[in-house]
Amino acid sequence: MGSKKLGELCSFSRGASVPRTRMYETGDYLYIHYGDLYKGFNLRIDVNNPQKPIPYILGNERIKEEQWLHDQDIVYVLTSETVEDLGRSFLFNNPLDLPTVAGTETTIVHVNRKDLLVPAYLNYLMHLPRFKLLLRQYVRGMKVFRVHPDDLSRIEIDLPTIQQQQKTVFLLDLLFKKQMAISRTNDYLAA
Repeated sequence: MGSKKLGELCSFSRGASVPRTRMYETGDYLYIHYGDLYKGFNLRIDVNNPQKPIPYILGNERIKEEQWLHDQDIVYVLTSETVEDLGRSFLFNNPLDLPTVAGTETTIVHVNRKDLLVPAYLNYLMHLPRFKLLLRQYVRGMKVFRVHPDDLSRIEIDLPTIQQQQKTVFLLDLLFKKQMAISRTNDYLAA
């Protein structure tokens, strides 16, 4: 079907900066904190069945319209202390569209052209070594490494048909579920 630059298919927004001291077990809005992405989530964040509890923030926080996460957005980590950790992505599954804010040091990737690109397919692509290699050409920094969303928008991806993307996602989701079941079993046996 061809290839396109991510900037032609997606929009990118920075998350909201809310310190951990203003996060709670209950509140008005779910909050996806940068630090939690490294400890507890794997490939996706399922609001209805999270791999770990998601903190809340209160309604008095200043949140811009573009900092809200919606179902099938991708939470992308473009800041890290190591180059290897740059580019971790998580598909945000929130079918009830519970109010959720992306946190500081995260970038929201919103697929605008769902007629050309399945968000779950893009999330899997972002985990491939080839994609991470393309991302690394834009890394800046010495102690803290960053990639600007404008640079992410320049990355070109191949686009199979929507049907091929959906089939690929279906097969990879089966493998992911199997991997998660094995991981739970191993954790149970280790305990």
